Amino acid sequence: MTTIKPRKAVMEMESYSPPLEGRRGMLRLDFNENTVGCSPKVLEALKNIKEEEIAAYPEYSKFKSKLAENLNVSADKLMVTNATDEAIMVIIQTYVEAGEEVIIPVPTFAMFKFYAQLAGAKIKEVPYSSNLSFPTKKVIDSINKKTKLIILCNPNNPTGSLIERKDVIKVIEKAQKCDCLVLLDEAYYQYSGLECLDLVDRYDNLIVIRTFSKVYGMGGLRLGYAVSNPEIIKNMLKAGSPYSVNTMAMYAASVGIDDDNYVRWYVEEVKQAKKLLYNALAKMKIKAYPSTANFLIAKFPKRSKEIEDKLKEKGILVRDRSSYPLLKDCLRIGVGTVKQTEQLISAIKEII
Repeated sequence: MTTIKPRKAVMEMESYSPPLEGRRGMLRLDFNENTVGCSPKVLEALKNIKEEEIAAYPEYSKFKSKLAENLNVSADKLMVTNATDEAIMVIIQTYVEAGEEVIIPVPTFAMFKFYAQLAGAKIKEVPYSSNLSFPTKKVIDSINKKTKLIILCNPNNPTGSLIERKDVIKVIEKAQKCDCLVLLDEAYYQYSGLECLDLVDRYDNLIVIRTFSKVYGMGGLRLGYAVSNPEIIKNMLKAGSPYSVNTMAMYAASVGIDDDNYVRWYVEEVKQAKKLLYNALAKMKIKAYPSTANFLIAKFPKRSKEIEDKLKEKGILVRDRSSYPLLKDCLRIGVGTVKQTEQLISAIKEII
């Protein structure tokens, strides 16, 4: 056994081991994925990719130009990343020194804290309100001259809570006065209908990150991107790997962003299914919190783990989030199609 020790930050940080194995063939409502898959046009395009594209190292300029045009931003404000996980990692390793303060409203996406811990940052967790709404005043009051980064997830994962645009601006403006950055994760913005990408042009301390893993149904291809002012993007590109995004991912995404009809259809299907699920849970007297994403939090007093396990026996995967702040006895339940949601509702009824 080796006596060589890792960095202190690695020894002290919490491990993150999501249950990723054995999920094929199940109704996947546990990772907020598109439960149908990517656009059929994407699958067809991948069949026709040329051998040289696989053999050669990836080229980025063509895809970056197309994505920038789609987002209505200039290419120098854009960095493509290996999903948003890499974007978070690169932002923190570019701008956060060991011991500097990072503010994270909780509960939220685990990778924010993961990479902050890895960097040896001082993490200040600000709890969401008891009704899982965003704690605007608490977050703003927490920002000070020692703060280097504030991380917001909108809509928030795992709660589905929405941060109103005016509150996002309040946080950005307070952060600007204290010379600190705001990282805004918009992984689920297509479902909420609220986006703040345009604020990048107004505020030089904002970085917006997004992913192709969710509504586009490309979680296995690992593609995301960051948008900010050119100086921040230039610094991030210096700190990131030059080849972390693979050719297949960009090829698929290039086709996916052209298929607006598919995305609109899936978002509408999820919205209809979510109404169905809320109504069914209310009839079963199961408390469910408001959500603007493609998932929701539902409370099963003293039975969350049991319900998770029994749903899995029926081929349906959800996530027990009881270990998260404010979410004791709670499951995060993804929302798929209407037909899939009917299957879920039937299974919950049988179990309870």
